[in-house]
Amino acid sequence: MLLCTLGAWAIPVGDVPNPRRRDAWITDLADVLPPDVEASLDVRLAAIERDLGAEVAVVTVPSADGEVPKAYATALFNRWGIGKRGANNGLLVLLVMDARRLEMETGYGLEPVLPDSWLGGMQQRLMVPAFKEGRFGDGVVAGVEAVDVRLRASPDAVREGTRSVVDLPTPGGGRWPVTAGQLALAGGGTLGLFGLGVAARRRWIRQRTCPTCEIFMPMLSEAEEDAHLDSGQQKEEAIGSVDWQVHECPQCHHVRSFARNRWFSGYSACPKCKRRTRSTSTRTLQSATQYSGGLEQIDEKCANCSYSASYTRSTPPLPPPSSDSSSSSSSSYGSSSGGSFGGGSSGGGGAGSSW
Repeated sequence: MLLCTLGAWAIPVGDVPNPRRRDAWITDLADVLPPDVEASLDVRLAAIERDLGAEVAVVTVPSADGEVPKAYATALFNRWGIGKRGANNGLLVLLVMDARRLEMETGYGLEPVLPDSWLGGMQQRLMVPAFKEGRFGDGVVAGVEAVDVRLRASPDAVREGTRSVVDLPTPGGGRWPVTAGQLALAGGGTLGLFGLGVAARRRWIRQRTCPTCEIFMPMLSEAEEDAHLDSGQQKEEAIGSVDWQVHECPQCHHVRSFARNRWFSGYSACPKCKRRTRSTSTRTLQSATQYSGGLEQIDEKCANCSYSASYTRSTPPLPPPSSDSSSSSSSSYGSSSGGSFGGGSSGGGGAGSSW
């Protein structure tokens, strides 16, 4: 009975009221957020925009008007243009009640700060348990609070969004956080990268010099280094995701270990144990077409600990065929007009969960 009633309240994307027209950030068409919760959330979301420049919208609808919830979220995000233009630092939190589905859609600029895997895991820990008990306000508050904390941990990346971008691997397995502007100052091309390589080489030698004896520490053999690696590090070596190098001072026996990530191993960092032992498999749920994106399921599992997660993400629409008239036609779902958000856009990043 409830599902039938909700289905009768299907709301097309174009009919969802834009909360910015009343200087708010929440549209609760399904009426599942208590008034005091909505008021406090609005204050928090306004603070995120004021302090970080990011735009976060919360929407609940009884039904997605026959759309797959993920496609509905992407369409609504881009219709409103959530996030600042150029930075694309927007986030949409969408609840589709009849589908019992949560979707969190990220703009291009927030994907590095709020990656799909983190969003999916956070939803399962903080939001879905509350939703299963009918405590939708509590679940949304918990999710928004977690997002708020994570955004504030990287304020510059959140403000700049897609303009902050470049991450370069170092020979020691770490990362250089390099902005586009810094890369340009370094030369922007071969000379700039060569300069960064010289600096990294000096750092490599310095790190392998014993701080007490001030002599270079030679690298141990594969058989010798295992005594200095924990079980997680040994697992990374066993599956081929990381090559651990252990250096020991021949005089005082001071030891330092360095990780060299094998970038094409098929493994990434586990959000639980932090080891590079997470494998990911992908299964297509809905194929993309020229007119709408697709949907795929992501399953993750860690070879070192008990971590596992499943979530969905969208894929972009297929490119239209070349035609002189192709630029004159557009889908109403692709329009960023009709709202007073900042003009951001999304390519379908984010994660969703069912309850």
